[in-house]
Amino acid sequence: MTLPKLTPRLLGYLLALLLALGLMYYLRPSAGTSQVGEEAIVQRDWPEIQREGVLRILSAYTDGAVEIKDGLRTGAIYELAKQLTARSGLRVEVVLENDWTRALAALRRGEVDLIARPLAHTSEVDTLSFRPWRAHSAAPLYLVQRRDSAQLIRQQLALGGKTLVLPEGSPYTLFVQHLSEEIGEPIHLSYDSLYPSEQLAMRVAAGSIDYTLATGREAERYRKILPELDCSLPLSYTIREAWLLRRDAPQLADSLSRWLP
Repeated sequence: MTLPKLTPRLLGYLLALLLALGLMYYLRPSAGTSQVGEEAIVQRDWPEIQREGVLRILSAYTDGAVEIKDGLRTGAIYELAKQLTARSGLRVEVVLENDWTRALAALRRGEVDLIARPLAHTSEVDTLSFRPWRAHSAAPLYLVQRRDSAQLIRQQLALGGKTLVLPEGSPYTLFVQHLSEEIGEPIHLSYDSLYPSEQLAMRVAAGSIDYTLATGREAERYRKILPELDCSLPLSYTIREAWLLRRDAPQLADSLSRWLP
């Protein structure tokens, strides 16, 4: 069999083919990841967590989850970590992040395995919801305002035209938008990139801002530590709080259902 003569044109075709194959290999999906838009989502479920021996849970500094006692971090999230360590045999690491956008990105990238903080479960959250480990999983949000304010609000309709200040990346944006449609007047939103929920409540107490929101547990806490505040007005409907897992972690969800009371 006579081999074809290696002409410059044929050599160019072969080189182009090799470059195309190399590019296809370089752009192939990496093992254990999937691509959504431009964000790689790590496939990490119970087998991968068990092999590493580490479960990472993310929480916020607020809502009593984290407290400082004798120079050490304590609180509900650390009690949860102890429970999970005892029942799973894993080393449980706590990651603290107040910003909701960064928290959700860390979950999607596999940097954490569970967001253990109450949040509103909406269609914007493209993850697998999971029940809270504490009670009061369904409760309204409360308006946070000063008791001595000349603009003290007693009903939801009076929120029309007012501005609520929320932490940047707050999961309650969609809730406020729906409430605005419900009362038929715009409720303005302003976002604070520096302060989480409790610090915003302190700013309301100090008169720096007029209104913010609080969960039921936060409102109960503010009544005790910030007597200047009025947190008595529940907003229109109930927020069902849910912790989050990635959709690719059904085995971890089953395990957590067994471990958590």
